[in-house]
Amino acid sequence: MKIRAFTAISGALVSLSLAAPSAEAFPIPGSYAPLFEAPAVVPQKGNPAGKLVEKFSLSSLIGKSRIMLLTYPKNCTFICPTELIALKNRIDDFHELGYEVLVLSTDEAYLDKDKEASHQAWRMKSDKPAAGDRNTPIGIGDADFIMVSDADHKIIRNYGVEGEDGLALRATFFIDKQGKVQISEVQMNSIGRDVDELYRKAAALKFVEENEGMLVPQGWQPGDAGMERSHKGVRKQIKKQN
Repeated sequence: MKIRAFTAISGALVSLSLAAPSAEAFPIPGSYAPLFEAPAVVPQKGNPAGKLVEKFSLSSLIGKSRIMLLTYPKNCTFICPTELIALKNRIDDFHELGYEVLVLSTDEAYLDKDKEASHQAWRMKSDKPAAGDRNTPIGIGDADFIMVSDADHKIIRNYGVEGEDGLALRATFFIDKQGKVQISEVQMNSIGRDVDELYRKAAALKFVEENEGMLVPQGWQPGDAGMERSHKGVRKQIKKQN
C-alpha cells in the first residue's frame, strides 16, 4: 500500500510516494475469507495439552462447517482468558449450530518452544481462580476449540488486524460453509467480547441461511421468529418492540 504525500520544493508542490506497512484489507461481509496454513493445537480426548498439527489449513473446514474465527492479543494476559474460558464453557452450543471455532494469536503453539505461554502451555494451566499463585497467569484448561499460532504475523496482516504493537486486535469473523465472511468486526484490545452476543450472532447467521427471505431485526434472540422483508414486517416488529 502506498500513501501520497506532498512537499514544497522551490515553491512547487511535489508528490511523493511513501511506503506504508504492508497489510491486506479487512475482510468485509461478502468477501472470501483469506486462506491460511499454520501450526495449531486441536482438541484431543484425554490430552489436555491438545494435539499438535504442524500445518493446519482453514480450507480443510470449508464446505464442512460454519467457522467462527476469533483473534486475540496474547496468551496468559488479562482480558483474553475471560473470553476464552467463557467460550470454552459454551462451546457445545456453537457446535450444535454447526460451527467450528478457531482462536488465533501470535503466540507459539508448541510447549517445547514456549513452556510458559504457548497454546499448549496455556491449556495445561488450570482455569480455576483458586488454583496456583494468585499473582500468576490463570490458564484456560482443556478447551474444545482449535488454537492457531500466527508467530510470523502473516495471518493477522492478511486479515488487516495487526495492531500498532504487533499483536492481533480483538477481531471476530463468521464464515459460511462456502468460505465467505458474513460478519466481521474488530475492537480495541481493552474491551472484551461477550460470548452470549457471539452466540446470538452465530445463531442469527444460521437462521437467515436456512430461512430465505427472512430478516433478523434488532433484539432478535435464538428461537425467535424472523422479520418479513416488507414494510408490513417492519410495522409488525416495531409494534412488538413497543
